[in-house]
Amino acid sequence: MRRTIRCSIVALLVAASLPAGIARAANLRAVQNQVAGLLVHPALRDAEVGALVVSSRGDEIYRLCADRPLIPASNMKLVTVATALELLGPDYDCSRMGGAREAETLGVLARRILKSSDNSLADALLAALPRLAGRPDLAPDQLCAEAWGDRGLDLQGIRWADGSGLSRRGMMSAEVIVGLLQAMDASRWRQEFITALPIAGTDGTLRDRMRHGRAQGRVRAKTGTLTGVSALSGYAETAGGERLTFAMVMNNFSCGKDRARSIQNEVCEALVELEREAVGSERASGH
Repeated sequence: MRRTIRCSIVALLVAASLPAGIARAANLRAVQNQVAGLLVHPALRDAEVGALVVSSRGDEIYRLCADRPLIPASNMKLVTVATALELLGPDYDCSRMGGAREAETLGVLARRILKSSDNSLADALLAALPRLAGRPDLAPDQLCAEAWGDRGLDLQGIRWADGSGLSRRGMMSAEVIVGLLQAMDASRWRQEFITALPIAGTDGTLRDRMRHGRAQGRVRAKTGTLTGVSALSGYAETAGGERLTFAMVMNNFSCGKDRARSIQNEVCEALVELEREAVGSERASGH
């Protein structure tokens, strides 16, 4: 409780220190102001929120209690699919795995898991992963930790209960989610992973979200929903051509899932409006 209050106070101070928001965000300060205001919205006053947004330039756009482990719901599927792609590759034949179709490749299976948020398929993939990867001596969570540790990503603070996120015993921070998404953005299987994610206002679990705003088609992200839990994590393409990697995890809110999702949508709308000079232009102008 004390930590929740501290995080909220920090976020409010950040919002207060920035210029007043404008109807359509454009510069960095305006975007930060909008995001900060949304994630400490009165509708979330009882909630625990972890959020992190970083740019492809390497700078941090926004942070709120990002290291706090929270229930990620179906955002856990990001770990399941990413680990499987890294260990097996998208062309791996998953026919021998429970729930897979005849001659179904992992790339196709990944789209079913992430776009449609198939819980049973995600659980089956995680359970089978040690055998499929030739490491039956390891438990699924041990294999995931080892695989990402070998790739320089520390999954500290993550707690597995399944591969789908359906269990409320699973925990993961926004910081870990963003680290995983960044690792996949740099992976040789980047394209297969990103195309498996739902597209805002277009398909999967984001088909009916952000349909009439500028975020439509410019956000690819995984949703997550349980009672009192809502998450959205993925990538956003900005008006200025930057790729932002973001994670928002909300727990214990009392405002209802539709309001929580609406706030997430508004954050995404603010993010895609970001427009700033290219790094080279900033250097040339002496900024």
